[in-house]
Amino acid sequence: MINMINNRIKSFIFQSYLIYLLLFIVILFIFGVIIFCQFGVSIFLNASLNSSRYLLSAMAQSLAAILAIVLGFSFVALQYSAKFWSPRVLDLFLKSKVFWWLLIIYGFSILYDLVLLRMLTGKTVAALVMWINFSVILTVISFLFLFYYAYETIDQLKPERIIQWIVKHKTEDVESFKRDTILPVADILNQALRANDPHTLKVGLEALERLNIDRIGSNIDSKDKLEIAKYTTGTISRLTDIAISENDESAIIDITDSLGKIGLNVIGSRRNELSEDEIALFKSDSEVGIPNKTDNNDKIADEIKEVLSNVGKRVIEREWEKATKSILDVRGKLLIKSYEERVPRLSDGVFIIANDFSRLSKEEKLFSMRYFMEAMRNIVTELIKKDIYFDDLQYNVTVGNIFEKSLEVIDEDNCYRMDQIIGYIVDLGLEAVKKDHNLKEDVKKHFKELATPKKCLDVLIFNIGNRGYRTASQSKKLETIWICSCLKEVGIYCALEGLDRPTSRIFSFLEGIEKNYGVGFLGRFEGSNANRETNEMLEVTENIITIIEELGNRSIEKRLGKSSRDAFASLIEIGMRNDNTNLKKRICETLKHMYLKLENKAIFKSVIDAFEKRQGHELDKFTEFKEFCPDLMEV
Repeated sequence: MINMINNRIKSFIFQSYLIYLLLFIVILFIFGVIIFCQFGVSIFLNASLNSSRYLLSAMAQSLAAILAIVLGFSFVALQYSAKFWSPRVLDLFLKSKVFWWLLIIYGFSILYDLVLLRMLTGKTVAALVMWINFSVILTVISFLFLFYYAYETIDQLKPERIIQWIVKHKTEDVESFKRDTILPVADILNQALRANDPHTLKVGLEALERLNIDRIGSNIDSKDKLEIAKYTTGTISRLTDIAISENDESAIIDITDSLGKIGLNVIGSRRNELSEDEIALFKSDSEVGIPNKTDNNDKIADEIKEVLSNVGKRVIEREWEKATKSILDVRGKLLIKSYEERVPRLSDGVFIIANDFSRLSKEEKLFSMRYFMEAMRNIVTELIKKDIYFDDLQYNVTVGNIFEKSLEVIDEDNCYRMDQIIGYIVDLGLEAVKKDHNLKEDVKKHFKELATPKKCLDVLIFNIGNRGYRTASQSKKLETIWICSCLKEVGIYCALEGLDRPTSRIFSFLEGIEKNYGVGFLGRFEGSNANRETNEMLEVTENIITIIEELGNRSIEKRLGKSSRDAFASLIEIGMRNDNTNLKKRICETLKHMYLKLENKAIFKSVIDAFEKRQGHELDKFTEFKEFCPDLMEV
């Protein structure tokens, strides 16, 4: 950001100096004209024939020498630019108005001086005084024009100006368009990559994008569109080889982003190939897709997606984080656009994304798995948000495959890598809950699959539990209930497997989520004088009690001491916080049923003893709660 501001300041300062210089030259020129007009006649009336001839001869020779030097340097610069950027620079220079104006002005001035020199004699010198004055003015004008010529020439030889000129003079013929427009721009981009010139690269890519998009949206034949688009995308894709060889990650991002924009436009332009009746049917019936008559557009999109797939593998090999994320993001946008335009054949790209991940090595999977899962999260959540129909099974299988392949390369030392992946899947599930989408149930199965290897259980429970804290503090009822159901799925598996410590952690999260929901609920509705006994609050609490009861019974059946103890403690904590009489009675009944199943009664006794050791307000709340369960508390 600071560099950008400094560049703008420098540019502004340069432009300011240029303005002051031009203003000074103009003032100097006007001043000189006034002097010549006022005093020129008297000066030359006394001038001799020899001095007049010497003046005209000197001006003609000086102008000729200046012109030769300027043209020499111009052609050297032109040759260098043509060699470094593109041979089309020669056409640009020859068609430049400034170049021809320079030749005209200097040629006329020199010729004018030579003609006057030929006309000068002893008899005509006095009569030609005004013409000689005009010759001096012409010389001054010619000299001043050099400043404008130099500025324009330097500006014209900038690569972005060359690109703009090439694009401006494009032709309609397909072969000429490829040869005289796309290819020269590609040559400039090749050199820009090797010279580490990101500005020129962006200008050139934007030019190719506009050219391609304009052609796609034009009325030319569909086959011609395909040929031009394939040539353009092929040209852009070949730039990735140079960018990778130059280790230029930012260039890869720019190139693939450019390909993505072309692909999005291609998919969106398929309707241009349809009749009005077909478009009307497409809009009215959500099940009707675009007919196969637009296959040429599909071929372009397929080629772009294949290029992105190949480049993605190469950047993953180099562990380029930003480029990997960018490419998967572009692929996701193309996939979503395919669904929006109801192009089933293109939407199969989700399987290609999963297959690309499956083919990676262990190290590459470890590096890229969070980016693949993030891409899947973005794709699915966007489809759900836009109410776009897609095959639940297809995406459920894809997400499951990435989960499965990730688990294969994960060991206990790098379980932390699963944290973001789990977070992305939780995001997906929460979005499905908002829209009541079927995927909300499928996501729970993924969590159970993740729990099965047992090696990353702590990361799984911690991630889901913390998200539950967040949804609860924001009083999101449906999302909070769903999070608790996910904890239940994981907890049941842990209890059945005899995993005491992970199961006990789930009870802590459930009790904490119930507490957070109450605090968040009261904070949210405090201005409305809402009380804690609203139906919404009770629904969340009762749901959590039901889950704790089920997990508690499983823990008791499996004789999990710590989990059984935490189940009792969590229910008592919830009972102490709630003032609803019916809710307290329900908790007492639940405790009683669980107690009756408990073989080791000392576990329950240890829980009661721990509560009775509390002090102050906490002890008063526990004493109050005991009044609802007198029989149970006396055992």
